[in-house]
Amino acid sequence: MLTSSLRYSVVLLRKLGVLIWSLAYLITLFGVYRGFIAPFYNYMGFVYYPPTTGEVFLAVLLTIIPAFFVPYRLISLSGYLYTLTYYLVYVPTILVSVVRYPGFNAEFLALYLSLLLAMLILGFFVYLPTIRVPHLRFKRLSWNFAILVFTLLVYTALIAKFGLRPPPSPLNPYDVRLAARELGPLTGYLLRIAGNVLAPAVLVMGLCSRPPRRVLLLGAGLALFVLVYSFDGTKSTLFSPLLIIALWYIYRRRPPMTRLLGLGVFLIWMGVFADLLLGKLVFTSIGVRRAVLIPGLLTNYYYDFFVIKRNPLYFYSHSFMKGIFQNVYDTSPSFLIGKLYFSSDITSANANFLADAIANLGVLGVPLLAVLTGSYVYLMRSLARGREELALLMASVPLFALMNSSFFTTLLTHGLFLATLVIWFFPGSCFQALHVRKRL
Repeated sequence: MLTSSLRYSVVLLRKLGVLIWSLAYLITLFGVYRGFIAPFYNYMGFVYYPPTTGEVFLAVLLTIIPAFFVPYRLISLSGYLYTLTYYLVYVPTILVSVVRYPGFNAEFLALYLSLLLAMLILGFFVYLPTIRVPHLRFKRLSWNFAILVFTLLVYTALIAKFGLRPPPSPLNPYDVRLAARELGPLTGYLLRIAGNVLAPAVLVMGLCSRPPRRVLLLGAGLALFVLVYSFDGTKSTLFSPLLIIALWYIYRRRPPMTRLLGLGVFLIWMGVFADLLLGKLVFTSIGVRRAVLIPGLLTNYYYDFFVIKRNPLYFYSHSFMKGIFQNVYDTSPSFLIGKLYFSSDITSANANFLADAIANLGVLGVPLLAVLTGSYVYLMRSLARGREELALLMASVPLFALMNSSFFTTLLTHGLFLATLVIWFFPGSCFQALHVRKRL
C-alpha cells in the first residue's frame, strides 16, 4: 500500500513539474511576442492587444489540461508527436489567438475546443499499449547494402539534375529554394525522400554502429544532408541531423521532460539576450518567430478564413480528391493563405496538419485528423515494438514535417510511409549492443 501511494506521489510530482515548466514556456512566449516579435513583425500579422483577465485565465486553463498528457520521458513515437504538437502548434495557437484580437472573441471557442479534443485524442495514443505485429526479418548486411544502393541511385539522379554546387548561405537561401520549387513534383519528391528518409537512414546506421564504421557512416550521412541543402535551400534540412543526434542522445540518457523544457526556456532567453547584444533580431526571429509562433499564426489565419468567414472548404480537391470535388480556388490552401494574408503570389503558407484539417474539413476535421494521425503513429510504434529507439530516430524528421504540412502530404511526399517501411524491415534494434539503462 505504501509503495503504491509513493508511486502515485512520484507520478503526481512529475506531472506537476511538467505543468509548471509548460506554463513557464507559455509566459516566455508571451514575453518574447510582446516585447520583440509584435513591434518588429507587425506587418506579418503579429499584432498585439493586451489580453483581458478572462483571456489570460482561459489561456492558462487551456495550457494546463493537455500538459498532463505530456510524457515525462521522450522515448516513444506517440510521445514525440504529442510533444511536438503541444509545444509547437497547440500552445502557440492559443497564445496568438488571445493577443491578436482586442477583447474576448467568442468565435474562437470552437477552435479552442477542437484543438483541446485533438490533444486529448493524441494523448490517449501516448499511453495506449502497443499490439504485436510480425517483424519482417532481413540480415543486417543485406539490409545495409540495399539502403546504400537505393541512396546512391536517388542521389545520382539528383546530382544529374542539379549538378554539384556549394550550399547557399543559411541567411539567404531563397533563390535556391524557389528554383528547386519550379522543377516539378518528381524532383521535389526525390528531394524530400533524400532529405527526410535516406540521409537520416545513413545517419542512423552510423549512430547504431561502432567505430570505425560509425565515423564513416556519420560523415556520409552529414554529407548527404549538405548535398540536399545545396539543392533545395530549405533550412529544415540543416536542422534535421541535429534533431536526429539530439534524439539519439535523449533516448540513451533518458532525461526527464522537465529538464528538456527548462533547457528550451533557457535557450529562448539566451537568444533574446544575444539579440540584445547584437542589436537586431536573429536568434529570436529564427528560433521563436519562425519555428514556434508562425505555426500558431497560420492556424489562426486558416481558422479565420475557412470557419469565421465561412469560405468554401477544400475537401482535398487540390489533392487526392481532385476528381471528386471541384477546387473553387484553383490553387492549394497554402498559396491561397499566402496570397490573402501575406499579399504574395509566391508565398506558400504551409500550415501544420491540424490547420490543414481546418482548410479541408472545417473545425470538425481537427479531431478527425488527430484520430487518423495518432492511429498511424500508433501503428508505427507497434511495427517497431521492442525497437522504439529506431522508430524515434527514423521517423523524427517526417513527423516533424507535420508541424508545417498536412498528414497526407507528409505520409506520401515527405517520406513518412517510406520511413515506416524502413522501421518495419530494419534488422534488429539500434541499441541492442549498447546496453542502454532503462529508467522509469
